[in-house]
Formats: sequence, C-alpha cells, structure tokens
Amino acid sequence: MKSAAKRASRSGEKGLTAGAAFVLMAVVSLITLFPLFWLFSSSLKDISQIFVNPPIWLPTTLHWENFTELFVNRKFGIITWNSLLLSTTMTITALLFCSLAGFAFAKYRFRGKDILFVFVLASLMIPHEATMVPLFVIYKNLHLIDNIWGVILPDLANAFGIFFMRQYCSSIPDEMMEAARIDGCSEIGMFRRIILPNLKSAFAALGIILFVKQWNNFLWPSVILRSQEHMTLSVALKALEDSNNTPYHLIMAGSVVSVLPLLIIVLIFQRQLISGMIDGAIKG
Repeated sequence: MKSAAKRASRSGEKGLTAGAAFVLMAVVSLITLFPLFWLFSSSLKDISQIFVNPPIWLPTTLHWENFTELFVNRKFGIITWNSLLLSTTMTITALLFCSLAGFAFAKYRFRGKDILFVFVLASLMIPHEATMVPLFVIYKNLHLIDNIWGVILPDLANAFGIFFMRQYCSSIPDEMMEAARIDGCSEIGMFRRIILPNLKSAFAALGIILFVKQWNNFLWPSVILRSQEHMTLSVALKALEDSNNTPYHLIMAGSVVSVLPLLIIVLIFQRQLISGMIDGAIKG
C-alpha cells in the first residue's frame, strides 16, 4: 500500500513538472513569436495605425496595397530575385568548395597541413570589417563593383564551412576509400560516389546556415552593389528609410517579404538542420 502510494505521488509530481514545463515553453514561444505577429500585422496596416496608443493589434482594413506599392513601384520583385539568386548561388558554390577543402584536410596527408588548417581557423577571428577596404580595392581592379560575384566570392572558401565539413569527413572510414582505390576508382570519382553520399546531413545543415547568412547579409552588399537593379532585400529595406517621411508600412511589408522565405525554408528543413548539427557535434 505504501509503495503504491509513493508511486502515485511520484507520478503526480512528474505530471505537475511536465505540465509546468509545457506552460513555461508555451509562454516562451508566445513571447518569441510576438515580434513576428506584430510584423505581419503592421505590414497590412495604414501608416497612421502603426504607432497609435493604445496599439491596434489587428488592422481594421487589410491594406494589401502596401505590397503592391513595393512590387510595382519599388521594384521589389527584381530585388527579391536578386537576393534569391545571390543566396542560392553562393550556397551551392560554397558547399562545393567547403566539402572539397574539408575532405582534403580530413583524408590527405601533405606538408604543412596542420599549419594551414590553423590559419583557416584563425581567419574566423578576423572581423569582416577589417578586410573590407583591401577587398574593395581588389574587386574594383577586377571590375566586380556592382556585380553579383563581388558579393559571392568572399564567402566561397568559408572557414566555418571548411571546419564543419572536415569534422564530417573525418568520421568516414579510410577502409572505404582504400577499397575504392583498389577497385580503380579515381580520387574525383571516390569523392563523388563515396564521400558526397555520406555528407547529406552536413550539406543540409551547412546549406541552411550559409543561405540564411547570405540572405541577411547587409554590410558588404551595401558597399559593392550600387544600382537598384542589383540591390538585395536587406539593402533595399535600408534604402526605404527617409529622414523626413519614413514609410514604415512599406518597411514592415518589405520585412515580411524578407522573413517569409527563411521561415518556409527552416520549417521545411528543420529536421535535416537539427540532425546535421547533432551529427556534427557527435562526430566532432
């Protein structure tokens, strides 16, 4: 009887703990999601309704013309395409270069490999702002100002991506590579047929990280890209600001356009992202 009573009390305590944890997570989730709610709500308001006190939580009339103004008169269709093209191109090419470099650091022996890898990791401590002036001079001489490749090239050999891929490649057994060499497989063929299939979760996790980073990149594109036809979303949103009459309703609508693709990508690939990060931590 006493043991049964103890079990019942313990199960009751566990139930209370689980209930309290659920309530706490629900409250934290609501607090986290509130800025997104306010953003989506304000994007459909008239500018006069955004800063009123007490606040208007939901717009009385849905002002879809905010988005029409952006895409028709402010050329946000082309600007959104620029961001999508730039982020996708940079992500794909960076994944290729990072996987090749990570594979080389993990599986090949050559003189100075450890020192070179230390330099790669040390580059993570150099702030990007410190390299902007020399990079700008180099790209100006290469005629890459106001060019999409002027934004893509600095992040192709991403130090974090190389380290990330090296940790994954280190976990691949050397016996698989030796068996492939015995069967007459070339080094490129071995990388394509053996290494790449084992890097799917790494590609998913790192690809999302690189895409989000480039999509939200502001400082370097604002320096390199000059014309409106080549602007990215982050630069175009900053350009909407006006010292005399800032169109906050358009900025809110533009922010929704900027945030929505990231939310969709993370929701679709959240399992791959979590799996890739966990596998990388275990293998590292």
